[in-house]
Amino acid sequence: MSSVNWNEVKTEYITTEHSSYRKLSKKYNIPLGTLYNRAKNEGWVEAKKQFTSKTMAKTLSAIESQQVNKLKRIQDISDKLLDKIERAIDELDIQLFKDVKKTKVIEYNNEERPDKPTKETIHEEEKVIEVHTIIDRKGVQELSAAIKNLKEVQMLKSDLDIAEQEARINKLRKDAEDEQTDNTVEVTFGEDVDDYAN
Repeated sequence: MSSVNWNEVKTEYITTEHSSYRKLSKKYNIPLGTLYNRAKNEGWVEAKKQFTSKTMAKTLSAIESQQVNKLKRIQDISDKLLDKIERAIDELDIQLFKDVKKTKVIEYNNEERPDKPTKETIHEEEKVIEVHTIIDRKGVQELSAAIKNLKEVQMLKSDLDIAEQEARINKLRKDAEDEQTDNTVEVTFGEDVDDYAN
């Protein structure tokens, strides 16, 4: 019995979801009564509950943190999109036209044939001209659709918040029910328990 690594057995019981005294007794070749007494004296059941509770809290915290980051990214993108929409609204009566001016330069460097071009280059100069016109109706429709979509994205945040809140309420209800229906059974083994362990 001295070769049993009790820390390993206890850790496995506490950290493994479906562990039981019987499974550990068989796995580590420990009499069931001995294992039970040790677990009872060291409070393994309570330690397992605390471990499970902490693990659940960490998991929920990680999920919540991911959700907050996702919502923040959605909000950041929404803000950028709103800036672009505002800029587009200001430019609904502006149309841009390109004014392209082409210049051809011809070189005559042939001494034998001075009338024949040796090099021809075309230079292009482009200007963008802003012209104020009537408001672009198609642009107004597209911006209206963009604003509607943006509003739906903003509503997504509140829907996620509601879902998260409902999940927390359901968990609290379940925890409260579990506490009310505590069906703890305590079994005490006598001195002859080793004879019945197998």
